[in-house]
Amino acid sequence: MGKYETEFKLKVVEAFLAGEGGAKLLARRWSVPEDKVRSWVSHYRLHGVDGLRPKRGVYTAQFKLQVLSHQDRDRLSSRQVAAIYDIRNPNQVVTWRRAFDDGGAAALEGTRGTQPMAVDMPKSESSDVDSATSNHALREQVKQLQAEVAYLKKLEALVRSKRQAAQKERKPFSS
Repeated sequence: MGKYETEFKLKVVEAFLAGEGGAKLLARRWSVPEDKVRSWVSHYRLHGVDGLRPKRGVYTAQFKLQVLSHQDRDRLSSRQVAAIYDIRNPNQVVTWRRAFDDGGAAALEGTRGTQPMAVDMPKSESSDVDSATSNHALREQVKQLQAEVAYLKKLEALVRSKRQAAQKERKPFSS
């Protein structure tokens, strides 16, 4: 699959936004994959023309964890979270997810040669740092989940009390 020029992507996105057709129709018309059309539209909506320009980025492990956490928290697809964070290839998020699921936060360090390897650091120190990073990320995730559960419990209690109040108002007097 070849690379597409920014001007070409913009034409496709403008056709989509002008209502000339959906992603499937435009993909056939312009001979591009449907997922590319959807991705370009998402990036354009969030980042304008800059979202369509080529981008090479080096992502830190912290950034990758932030992306994955946001994806989990808001239950987003890889395409959605990639668009939000201006990651041009949604499959990159899938790759990070697999690495994280297989090896935790440590697996996100230096993937695909994006960061230099720590040759001087002994293995014991490295694993301590990795486990501390992983533990910190897990603690943050637990705090987030606890807050969400507390919020949902309060919401449920509020809904329950409103239902009970509505039922009391509806009950006729029995004589």
